[in-house]
Amino acid sequence: MDGNATQMSEMATRDQLLKQIQTYQTNQTRVNNGIGRLTQMDAAAITPLMVAKVSRQFAAVSELLAELAETINSTIALTRHSRTQAQRLYISDIPANPMSIILSLSALTTIAHLKATARPIRNALRPIVRNIRLPEAIEVAGVGGVVQFDDQLSHGDVMKAMWVVEEGGEGGWGEVADTLRFDYSSLPRFCALWMVVGRRVALRRPNGQQDGTLQLFRHNHEIRAIRNEPNFAIVINPPLPLPNRRVHSFSRHPFQQHAKPHDPPVSSRILWDGGVGWTPGGVNDGGVFSSASCLLKKLMLTHRMLAVSDISYSPPVAVDRSVRGHLNRMLTRPPHTPLDDCSHMMASEAVSGGCGQSHVLTSSDDSFVAWIAFRTLQGDNQNVEVSIRTTEAPAAGVANDAPFAQQFPRTAAKARRVLGPIAAIVLDGQAP
Repeated sequence: MDGNATQMSEMATRDQLLKQIQTYQTNQTRVNNGIGRLTQMDAAAITPLMVAKVSRQFAAVSELLAELAETINSTIALTRHSRTQAQRLYISDIPANPMSIILSLSALTTIAHLKATARPIRNALRPIVRNIRLPEAIEVAGVGGVVQFDDQLSHGDVMKAMWVVEEGGEGGWGEVADTLRFDYSSLPRFCALWMVVGRRVALRRPNGQQDGTLQLFRHNHEIRAIRNEPNFAIVINPPLPLPNRRVHSFSRHPFQQHAKPHDPPVSSRILWDGGVGWTPGGVNDGGVFSSASCLLKKLMLTHRMLAVSDISYSPPVAVDRSVRGHLNRMLTRPPHTPLDDCSHMMASEAVSGGCGQSHVLTSSDDSFVAWIAFRTLQGDNQNVEVSIRTTEAPAAGVANDAPFAQQFPRTAAKARRVLGPIAAIVLDGQAP
């Protein structure tokens, strides 16, 4: 082939390549424009079907981009007759914002599948999952500022942490849980979760002193709370009713009737002693709680009341549970169902025979914590002692000996909505 023919052949080859490059660049521009529009969309408008479709396309294109980059760089290296390190293109080159939108709407199993699709996708997902998805999940779960995971967690542990936060409720475990619960299959799910999360929930005083954490420990077949010591063991699904009583004073014994398989009733003798801190009580101390989560909430409130000591109390008032029927209806609800306008509840039965319920009036949006405590004493199932407790700061300009409702108006307003017809009895001293 003469020189002119060779030159024409090379030009034809170059023209063909340039046409392919122009077509690719046109499509790339369209994709980039689409990504820009995607980042401006309201996340609520993106359906799971759309997410799945885009995710599949990303997975398919990622490998092709990597192969194309490898081929281009290899070709350049050969034409220069030098060994050149091929520069790979990854999906991580796409800005994190559109990827984070996709991940925020994807289930954990979808993310796990994406991670397994290709290395470029796995590498792109890691910083987004760690820095965006996990913090958002913590906030959505309502434990922002309380639960924080170590920045040094491996990516596998980050995925586990996401499951702990997002899938830790009554909902299904799905495919992700098959791996995560392998080591904890003999334990109720709640206990397995708090073995991971509890070490990060510190019980601190205002001066910074730490009085342990809410970590659960497993020692052989025993579960322990706060300290990994024998006397700090909790008993899962203890015998009910307790030996010295045949029925629960609030209703037929509800703890077994409404027991949750993954958050069962537990008994504990862990008490707070102002002189020594957490300590095991005697045989006749402690009691049974409607669930393991109820016990941990109670321990948190106990520490707040007795160690932090920033709680104000309304005078306890004995109310006949039959008055207008309202109080009796409140106390015979299932032990996991908070009263209307309450965020949480705790129900317990003491070894001594008394029974108690606490209904939390506030949520994570409030700047203080307040709850209503109901208590019956052994041998008196008819009268219920009602008291309101709060960390709300006293209202400015109100005397220290003023009625509770005047000193703590926001707490009182929340309590009135919950107590209904008996609010005036508890807050205003009205006779039944």
